[in-house]
Amino acid sequence: MESLRDIRQNIKAIKSTQQIMQTMKMISSARIRKAQDAMTAARPFAQKMLQMVDDLKTDILTMSDDGDTAESWSSRFFVNKTGNPQKIGLICITGDKGLAGSFNAVVLRRVLQFLKENHGKEISVFVIGKKGRDFLARLKMPGLKIAYESVGIFPKVTYAHAELLGEAVMKAFFTEQLGSVTLIYNDFKSMASQNLVEEKVLPFAFEAPVNRREESDFAFEPGLKEIFRILVPRLFKANMYRILLESQAANLAATMNAMDAASKNAGELVTALGLKLNKVRQAGITNEILDIVNGAEALNS
Repeated sequence: MESLRDIRQNIKAIKSTQQIMQTMKMISSARIRKAQDAMTAARPFAQKMLQMVDDLKTDILTMSDDGDTAESWSSRFFVNKTGNPQKIGLICITGDKGLAGSFNAVVLRRVLQFLKENHGKEISVFVIGKKGRDFLARLKMPGLKIAYESVGIFPKVTYAHAELLGEAVMKAFFTEQLGSVTLIYNDFKSMASQNLVEEKVLPFAFEAPVNRREESDFAFEPGLKEIFRILVPRLFKANMYRILLESQAANLAATMNAMDAASKNAGELVTALGLKLNKVRQAGITNEILDIVNGAEALNS
């Protein structure tokens, strides 16, 4: 049976850990509001950019291909005919730290499944977050290479981080002739849950436009292709920024929930150990009383 000293030390250690968990919960809850505001503010701009590019898709794809590199560059965002299907890209977004429940494990399990499904292909990985970087660095898989990594950016994501990521992805998409680029991350659904998202970000997966002939009534200066070349990189980077903010908010929410649950579990352990401490103390007092009574009876006899 454990001694009173051992039980008291266990209670002290658990209470100390509980204080750390409560502190982490408070920090996450303080940061989540700011992260939610930034995420909500980024959504309308990214959605409007998507709508604008979707509106221009008809005119871009109906242009005659006269060998102009600008037209080839533009069309590859929608129909990637020159990309090599055996060379693909993967964007993996995880957290930098643990203690966030299953937040990182869910993403990494799906990443591992994706790599198995595309075994034999050349895969360029663009990884955000220390957990994902460390996981992929340990994998010894033929054809797998980390083309870009960024760690330590959460919970202070800025547009500069999204711009660097967007530049790296688009550069690899064109120079290395990638067939497609897939994104895997946790999307913020609510304070209590997150959604695992896997989507193809390049080429763009817009639905086919229907009855948009009114677009031809507009005149573009200095030209549609020039505008498109400026608009698309901004669209892609704005979307990456929104996604990073979504993942950041989801990570903070997951950390807050995990620390809340861990703190409650620690409280239950302290309560259980307190009851055990009382039972051991009472048993010790009872044994001492019995020793006294037995000693007294021995003297009287």
